[in-house]
Amino acid sequence: MSWTLRTFQTVTTCAIATVWAAFFVVALLTADTLPTPDTAVAQLVLPPLLWVLAARFVLRHWWSATGARMAAMDGPERLLTAAAAALPAGRREWGVAMAAELAGVEGRSDRWRFALSSLRATLWLRPAGGRPVLALVTVAVVAATVAVGPMAGAAVPGLDVFAATFTGLVGAMVVLAVARTRRPRLPVPVPTLLVTAGVAAAITVTVVFLRREPAAAAQLPPAAAVYLAAVLAGCLWIALASPRWLGTDRLAPHLGATAAVLFVAWFLLLIRTEGAEPPLALVLLLVVVLPLTPVAVFLIPAFAARRGGRSFRSGVQAAVWTAAVAMPLTYALWLPAALRQYAIDGTLLVGERAPVGANLTDALIFALGIFPVLALTLGVIGAGLGARGRATSQPAPW
Repeated sequence: MSWTLRTFQTVTTCAIATVWAAFFVVALLTADTLPTPDTAVAQLVLPPLLWVLAARFVLRHWWSATGARMAAMDGPERLLTAAAAALPAGRREWGVAMAAELAGVEGRSDRWRFALSSLRATLWLRPAGGRPVLALVTVAVVAATVAVGPMAGAAVPGLDVFAATFTGLVGAMVVLAVARTRRPRLPVPVPTLLVTAGVAAAITVTVVFLRREPAAAAQLPPAAAVYLAAVLAGCLWIALASPRWLGTDRLAPHLGATAAVLFVAWFLLLIRTEGAEPPLALVLLLVVVLPLTPVAVFLIPAFAARRGGRSFRSGVQAAVWTAAVAMPLTYALWLPAALRQYAIDGTLLVGERAPVGANLTDALIFALGIFPVLALTLGVIGAGLGARGRATSQPAPW
């Protein structure tokens, strides 16, 4: 089969539509109350439409940058190119040299043998920090991961799986950093500080929530605890060890962090005005501002980063930073606000009546699930819309 950009886009569109339709049908069959017809149609059509639009933007720019070239390669060349791309910056010349040497190898079996031997060689390259240091750090990480779970579980029941998983993931980041680079760098300290503070606040409010409501530990089963740990560790990874593929634009993280702060302010305003009776003029303003704010704060920074950085990757970078800053901060606001709301009228923050521990599940679903998906989807669309007119006739840079 000859893979082209149109083929990739068609397959992706069909896959998104099929998966969402199946999920939507299951959700309807298991729902306690069915949505109204107009709401059901909106839920069925709008999310996949946004995802398809975002996916097509990504595929178009990926194809312009690397997809067309990768499609023209054979299997050994693709394997070696991927292995070389994963190398640290200081070893990239070695990968380029191996790719150049592969060009002179004839025969399919010989080319596969050369590519596989080169891949094995990349796995045995000396770590940037040295093998003794890497071994020592690995042992320390394993020991900390094994010890912290029982300690956290004894102090706060229900937190053992989260603590062990979070420690292990952060430790893996440290091991990877030692293996790939000699010294860490923080090119964007303010956004990095926001993410770090947000993660620390998210962990703190989780501890406080579980200590105040011990029965809420049932709302943090192992799967949910692993998910919480993975999301928070992923935010730290973006902030402290931002991957090379995300880009090096210094403006994009600041635009994303600013957007995230505005989103958190919107969320705080939303929960503070819930149930209140403001003046009519303020009501009219909020009717316009509250629905449009999330769309604006997620789409505009990625659009501006795409324009400023003249790269689709810069727009995506802004979107990723928006999600990385907004997720822990929104989660850290959700749980205290939920406890306050429950103490007032016995309802959850989403307005339903259920045990107070259900607020933890809601925070995971909305703050660490729905909100970041919306941020990334609208951000990618903003990055795609930010392409200048001449980009349609030239390969768009990643």
